[in-house]
Amino acid sequence: MSNLMNCKPFMKRLSLLVLAAFAFTACLDTLPEDFTSPSTWYKNQKELEASLASVYDPLRDCYSVYLSVEFSQGSDECFSKESTPKLVPYYYNYDAGNNSIKVVWQELYKGIDNANVLLENADNASCDAEVIRRIKGEALFLRAYYHFLLTAYWGDVPLRLESTKSAEDVHKPRTASEEVYRTVIADMADACDMVADIRTLGFGGRVSKQAVKGILARVCLNAAGRLGKSEYYAEARKWAWSLMEEGVCSLNPDYSDVFIKLMQDEYDIRESIFEVECYGNVESTEMKETGQFVAYYTPMYSKQDYCVDEKTKKSIARGRGVFYVTPQLYDSYDDGDLRRDWTIMPYMYKNEAVLEQIPYNEPFRFRWPGKFRREYEINLPVYSWGNSTNYPLLRYSDILLIWAEGVAADPDNHSADDLKQAYEYVNQVRRRGFGKDIGTPDASVDLETGDKSYLLEAIKDERPRELGFELLRKDDIVRWGEFYDRMRYARSLAAAIPDSYTSSYYVNARRTYNNVNRRDEIWPIPTYELGVNRALVQNPGW
Repeated sequence: MSNLMNCKPFMKRLSLLVLAAFAFTACLDTLPEDFTSPSTWYKNQKELEASLASVYDPLRDCYSVYLSVEFSQGSDECFSKESTPKLVPYYYNYDAGNNSIKVVWQELYKGIDNANVLLENADNASCDAEVIRRIKGEALFLRAYYHFLLTAYWGDVPLRLESTKSAEDVHKPRTASEEVYRTVIADMADACDMVADIRTLGFGGRVSKQAVKGILARVCLNAAGRLGKSEYYAEARKWAWSLMEEGVCSLNPDYSDVFIKLMQDEYDIRESIFEVECYGNVESTEMKETGQFVAYYTPMYSKQDYCVDEKTKKSIARGRGVFYVTPQLYDSYDDGDLRRDWTIMPYMYKNEAVLEQIPYNEPFRFRWPGKFRREYEINLPVYSWGNSTNYPLLRYSDILLIWAEGVAADPDNHSADDLKQAYEYVNQVRRRGFGKDIGTPDASVDLETGDKSYLLEAIKDERPRELGFELLRKDDIVRWGEFYDRMRYARSLAAAIPDSYTSSYYVNARRTYNNVNRRDEIWPIPTYELGVNRALVQNPGW
């Protein structure tokens, strides 16, 4: 898609080199002549925008494959069918020395430090005050967002609100998650008044007021569950409603169109509110900043890097087809729910573009995730390892479900009107899923009205149907306190596979869920980081 901030790719990488030098030069009396320091860099809007690009960089670096695949698929949505298991998080066969764990930790803290440097120096630029305010708002939000991801994945983590200026600054102890959440929420709230409206931006690849409100609602819902603090449910509703009442965003009437637009590099700011920007493909002579997650999810086999659709004569890139969907996800869909055969592929391309239906097999239903379909790509030439598809971080349907859960899970909310409205929002998501008119009640698909506990369980069922393979499942079952039990249930299904079934995907299903322990709710602090930061201690069980 269009390059973030209208900066050329080389400018993004240049800004990383510039800011990396700051940590080594800021404490020197004499600055080296071949490096740029904060005192000579932040002179104008162009330099501010280039520096801001370096704050955005970890989004693409982390979500291209690590967060979108290796971290997110370690849940009960799917399992890997690879013949040779890798040492990656979704197999639960790794330790604190795992490279993926280290890379994500380092990238997030790199983004935080780049944000801190920018926040500390942006006011020195000679440009419009509103431009400076907007850029600082985006940096402030991203710093908070990276801290949110860190505490969601690792629990108590160092809270870094100042840039690294000396070697001693590296040694910082862990901060209690509750304080991290409080800081994240406060900083995001401040950023909301500083950043641009999504209608002004016209796309979801940059931080907007609507993105901030939506992510704030998610952070508050997460805090309510992780911290056991029920007051955050009301905060989640507040921020979700602040977005909803604007009337700027709404559900796309066609569920599949949301993802077709993503594959065709088309922005839809009504529904897709915040996205990770990717561009080019792995074959490009340009920088290889791609959405590699698409290749992992797509079940298209070919002897070449691409095949040709016999009907349309269009080139379709090969997918790796790494994951199989679990039976509980497939079976969770009701008959007539159109989301099932979009989220879960009912077909594949094989060899010379022969379209094959995928059988519904027992005891596991071996079908692949299907949200990101490569036959809709428009960025040519197609290539098997990646493309320009943006990764969706926030969709409007999630906002509706967050508001509803903020009612159903809140022990302090006794409003009958809120409960009625919560049912309506869940039903709007369901109606769209069945191809019905979103705003018209329909007894054939609407939930029967019940109490809050019934609604909460219905929301828990609805979220994976609506948001499957969008990085939210493991976070959901952890904050509900259900991670281990749900993974044990998946293990029981895998254990029921007869021993006579010896293909790698049967073996992997058994292996993956047998590997899971209670400690796996959070990741280990990287071994490398423990060696660098002497004030850190390891997470329990690792």
